[in-house]
Amino acid sequence: NFLQWSQSVLLVIRGRGKMGYITGKVQQPDVNDPIYENWELNNSIVMAWLINSMESHIRRTYLFLRTANAIWDAVNKNYSDLENASQVFEIKNKLKDLRQGRMDITEYFNEL
Repeated sequence: NFLQWSQSVLLVIRGRGKMGYITGKVQQPDVNDPIYENWELNNSIVMAWLINSMESHIRRTYLFLRTANAIWDAVNKNYSDLENASQVFEIKNKLKDLRQGRMDITEYFNEL
């Protein structure tokens, strides 16, 4: 349910004006910069929204990442490629049922 989850999360984050924290547009300032504390506060809030919106067995993987952008990028990398996942599933199903039968080796190889 990645697509539903991501759309729900994006609605909340957009609605709170914090999209820059997950896109990376709002960059982490130097620790000595006066705006660092405000950045850290907002980053932590967005991280909490992301982590708390995940199922417990999934959130453990992302809990120790340091920025909302890092969490968002990692989740997208792991879950957003749904089209390829469904194609891999389809190919594996076709392969498990494929038999050479009466095909000669060239036909069988081409079918593979």
